[in-house]
Amino acid sequence: YKDIWVRGEGKAVRKISAKKKQGIDDLLESVLLQAEMSELKANPNRYAIGTVIEAKLDKGHGPEATLLVQNGTLKLGDCVVSGFAFGKIRAMTNDKGKSINKAGPSMPVSILGLDSVPKAGDTIQVVDEKFSKNVILYNNKRVTKATIRPFNVDSFLVIMYTV
Repeated sequence: YKDIWVRGEGKAVRKISAKKKQGIDDLLESVLLQAEMSELKANPNRYAIGTVIEAKLDKGHGPEATLLVQNGTLKLGDCVVSGFAFGKIRAMTNDKGKSINKAGPSMPVSILGLDSVPKAGDTIQVVDEKFSKNVILYNNKRVTKATIRPFNVDSFLVIMYTV
């Protein structure tokens, strides 16, 4: 194993070696500095979008999904869609298992209330209740036609507005 040179957008070059344990602190410091200087911020005042990290079927609670909120704020009672899974959030817990009412950007949460278990890596999106009912009808039509593809809000809108 050889040393690795890491370069990001021509701004910084760091020599690191995990084997020799050299330069790792330097790399982490430069990543944090770059993120701070870029002023990367998510908008908490919008419908939430996140990614499913893991999902399972719990005997006592039903489908449970652990997700990472990437943008927006996820609230208890929101209607969500993820692939073929949809539902209203009945319960939400943080990474420590404490029950919470809302989750902001970059916050990992586990949610209950979906009708089925979503796939890991699926995007989960908050939609309004009327829209989620249309999504259910849309997904059911696609399943009966045997063209199973995960739900995507953009492709749904294109189909809905071209009909």
